[in-house]
Amino acid sequence: MIVNIELENAEDFAFIKLLLEKIKGVKSVSIESEFYEDGTPKWFIDKIADYADRLEAKDMISEEEFFNYIDEEVCRLKSQK
Repeated sequence: MIVNIELENAEDFAFIKLLLEKIKGVKSVSIESEFYEDGTPKWFIDKIADYADRLEAKDMISEEEFFNYIDEEVCRLKSQK
């Protein structure tokens, strides 16, 4: 028997999938269009895009600050050896 379930709230998918997989013999088959070629779920990219849209300048650091932080962390990690 094949059953299709349409959810209005994408956040419910994980719960429903876990619930159904507890039933003996149930397999979850996702539609190909729900994933990108590399296997990343489209909902995940959508959530990241929503987060990026909400970011403001005060939430970000410059490229120079980023690389300075990386350099400091590399030095810190090497000094722990």
